[in-house]
Amino acid sequence: MKILLDNSPASIEQYRARFGDVIWQLRTPLTGYKLANVPYGLDNGAFTRFDEAKWLKLVQEARTVRPLFVCLPDVVGSARRTLELFNAFTIATVGVPRALVLQDGIGDFAIPWTQLDAVFIGGSDKFKTSEEAFSAARAAKILGKWVHVGRVNTSKRVEQWMGVADSCDGSGMSRFDHMLEDVVRTINGENKQVALI
Repeated sequence: MKILLDNSPASIEQYRARFGDVIWQLRTPLTGYKLANVPYGLDNGAFTRFDEAKWLKLVQEARTVRPLFVCLPDVVGSARRTLELFNAFTIATVGVPRALVLQDGIGDFAIPWTQLDAVFIGGSDKFKTSEEAFSAARAAKILGKWVHVGRVNTSKRVEQWMGVADSCDGSGMSRFDHMLEDVVRTINGENKQVALI
């Protein structure tokens, strides 16, 4: 599993010097960091505040330097509204690898698999560890789609998604070294619990 950090190119370079190729970049309209010379994903910033003009500028850049995925706008907690937005923004995202942000209730709707290249596990905290989210992610993997999990800041959340998700991100990991170090250790298999005798 790769960790996508919403950090500057200089920070990404420093983290890669410490942790290796597990560190990639997440770009968002909120921070607007320049491209680091690593693979990256493009989020839409809708969890905090969607800025369409800034997002579209980054989408345009993504046509030149292809990302792993481009998250189309979403509404946190609503699969129905997110699917409507996905349909509304498909024309604006021609030529880039689209990601549908999976939200609470996605199990009740058909996922437009032929129109997307990735899924981004969003939604509520409860949804992120639900069978609904895992089954949609497993279907994505069978279809050869990239699976990314958002708001991952603990080793426990990483353990839940190991073997299913290709990448993850978390604002805590982007800001706090101890969170990032713990998650990297888990990905590298260094956080195994030792039985007490």
